[in-house]
Amino acid sequence: MTTVDEVRAHHRKYLNLLFRRPGMYGRAETAEHIVLELMAAADGRLDQWRAELERLRNSSAFNSMGVSGVYRTVFPDHLLRDAVASQYATIAHRLGWLDLDRALPPAEFQRLCAGITADDRTQDEILAAWGEPSIRIGGRGSGTLGYATGDPADDPVWFHLDGDDPARLLVVRYRPGDFGRYADYTPTGLRRRPIREERDTVWLFHGDGARFASGVFANAEDGRDWARRHRVSGTLAEYAMGGAYDVAVAEGRFTRTRDHHGTPGHVAGFSAGLDHLHIVDGAID
Repeated sequence: MTTVDEVRAHHRKYLNLLFRRPGMYGRAETAEHIVLELMAAADGRLDQWRAELERLRNSSAFNSMGVSGVYRTVFPDHLLRDAVASQYATIAHRLGWLDLDRALPPAEFQRLCAGITADDRTQDEILAAWGEPSIRIGGRGSGTLGYATGDPADDPVWFHLDGDDPARLLVVRYRPGDFGRYADYTPTGLRRRPIREERDTVWLFHGDGARFASGVFANAEDGRDWARRHRVSGTLAEYAMGGAYDVAVAEGRFTRTRDHHGTPGHVAGFSAGLDHLHIVDGAID
């Protein structure tokens, strides 16, 4: 019979695999929520995990789209997944679940924190200065380097790199949450910061099992407030003004590759393809 310790070890193993290769678990940060929740349940610490999640949700590193909603204005698309995972890896470290490849001695970590600068540096220069990281999220060169001690009270320092050769530093982050206060752009990071064009959209709420939408909102926050007030379950989805199919084609998000693409039935049933939130009893799932 499987013991509680074996269940705990199993969840911890996959939690740490997720943080090394988050892209293998999908593009959305839902994977972090699920795996951390399971780890917390196995460890008997659901209240602490949920308190950390609430703390994150109340920070400037989280908006109606989650951590990715904030980070998409900071990192190019191909770096977004690793950067988002690092935010949740900090929570895992604080709860004692993050297995480090190398724990920095406290004195060395203090020197690192005291010497944080947002200068243009390559990955090799960072490694020469501070050695191999405690954890590397993503592949070598295009990933995120984290440095931490074995003390959960010491939040990791994160170096976010681009995917060039040589890999260059874009952002240094040294606290969880409050991105504007505790993250610094390098000159390269400022130049590479993505410019996101604002599109004219609305948010529709589709109740579970409902045939038609039951709410239309100007933004996600208004939709969340309404769902919370009525404790409804369903999907809050963003739709561009105009036909979803036409907008997706115009923006290059969809290319016709099959004979039925663009037919009346296909266009009529085409999904939005933008952001969406799953809501259960008024709360984001």
